[in-house]
Amino acid sequence: ANAERGSAIFHERGCVACHAPTKDFRGPQGDGAMLESYLAIALPDLKKKTNVAALSHFLADPSKYRTDGRMPHLQLNNQQAVDIAAHLLDFQSSDARQDPDLKRWPNAGKEVIAQGKALVTSMNCASCHDLPGVSARKLQPVSLQAKPEKGSCISEKPVKGRPHYQLSENQRASLMAFLKGDQPKIQNIPKGHLTFAAMNCYACHSRDGKGGPSEKTDSFFIGNVSLGDSGRVPPPLTGIGHKLQHDWMVGLFKGQKDKHVRPYLKTRMPAYPAHAGALAKWLSSMDADPDAKAISVRNDDIEAGRKLLGTDGGVNCTTCHSWGEQKSLGIPALDISSLDKRLQPSWFRSYLINPAAYRPGTLMPSLWPNGKSTVPDVLDGDSERQIAAIWGFIKDGKGNPGGLAGGSGGRFELVPKDRPIIQRTFFEKTGTKAILVGFPGEIHMAYDGLNSRPSLVWRGKFFDAYSTWFVRFAPFEKPLSKEIYPFENKGVKPARFRGYRTNSQGNPTFLSMIGSQAIQDSYRVDEGKLIRVVKWNKGAAPKVSHPKGVSVQEVTGDKINRYTYSWK
Repeated sequence: ANAERGSAIFHERGCVACHAPTKDFRGPQGDGAMLESYLAIALPDLKKKTNVAALSHFLADPSKYRTDGRMPHLQLNNQQAVDIAAHLLDFQSSDARQDPDLKRWPNAGKEVIAQGKALVTSMNCASCHDLPGVSARKLQPVSLQAKPEKGSCISEKPVKGRPHYQLSENQRASLMAFLKGDQPKIQNIPKGHLTFAAMNCYACHSRDGKGGPSEKTDSFFIGNVSLGDSGRVPPPLTGIGHKLQHDWMVGLFKGQKDKHVRPYLKTRMPAYPAHAGALAKWLSSMDADPDAKAISVRNDDIEAGRKLLGTDGGVNCTTCHSWGEQKSLGIPALDISSLDKRLQPSWFRSYLINPAAYRPGTLMPSLWPNGKSTVPDVLDGDSERQIAAIWGFIKDGKGNPGGLAGGSGGRFELVPKDRPIIQRTFFEKTGTKAILVGFPGEIHMAYDGLNSRPSLVWRGKFFDAYSTWFVRFAPFEKPLSKEIYPFENKGVKPARFRGYRTNSQGNPTFLSMIGSQAIQDSYRVDEGKLIRVVKWNKGAAPKVSHPKGVSVQEVTGDKINRYTYSWK
């Protein structure tokens, strides 16, 4: 058991959407002392009620014990459940077996059992609880003229023969205002509002302008900030029954892992497995939009969908969105390769035309503003055909969208012909300040600009610049060859990089300083050999390294050394 790890899960997974945070919690955007909300469900003194083993069993599968489904299933594995239980019980040992077992219920005779049943019946417990063999009495109407603050179940002090709910002052005042005042007009309450409120969906989601994280809970919703609020706050539920396909919703409410498409959200969508089918059917019926415009895909247009999705003359969807195993070229927005299994096509069409109407402040741009295309040279600029083509390619297309990383097809390979090519990039075994030099003659090198020394030489093809030029979070690249010779830089003192310059033939000279010693390190290729010339202004010759597996011929002079690297 790890109580500290459990604290992080409790405060980041979504528990604090319903329950008050721990006062001593210090999170990346807020702490437990900040939140004092009447919406937060206070936890009892759990040490008097349960232990680590029992509580972890409950947290791992709450619907098994709370069949009403209001306590959601957060899909915790056994370790996470034990850790949260340790946090809630302030259990400091790492061995959960040290927590004493719960005391067993005492054995009771028939007489005691009969007395208990009589109490349960007289107190009308069956009006709320499912108690086999006990019938509920008819519910009594609440008199709107009575004074509920005295002598009733919402009184501040307990009243004999009545349940006592221990309401807060705010809750009691709200109930009294409701019972004394004008009744709200039910027809003005939005569809589904009472269910969303009862299940506390509004704690995480907004719908039709209601709900979403409050000012006090907002800081507990964390994720990937590069996506803005979409990267940390759960999506709106507005029209969710029209947005999602029925089978997808059923799987989502059941807690199927492949239905979670936003891995960047720390807050997780809980599962309601006992009610999955009923919820999906209810939402589909409630949010059905008979006036939504359908998508009509032409088979001949599907290939245009490949271009539109990509970065080569399209609307650049893959700049932000992943495509299956292929990562996006920029921010890590959700995978769009399987949208046809998740979304309803008519909703997809409406969303593309005006994304901000669904989620104000979204980073998703309007690529068909007012229904007009921003790519007039594809499918004659017909917006409906373009959106349908994108849907068609997602559903039935083969391969990747155009220009996706890993699919450049060599179109961005740099080929030195008449003079060297110099390209800066992120490079393996070189670092984030790599300077690549491709020479005519298929001999190339990588220079480490951070430590001012060469790192690699290779022969063959030079470099594919696709990711460097088009991917916002560019990966560390590799040579386009397997014939690689790393420099053995062990013992070579890093120098201070002072830039580089090129001569009239384009050959580079790298400049560096070690203390007051100025060093010039020049490279060129001649007749299949790499020629390196090192000059310095004073002192002993600077220590240099050479590529492993390459023949080295050295000629020394006055403050100048020449090295010739050759291959057999």
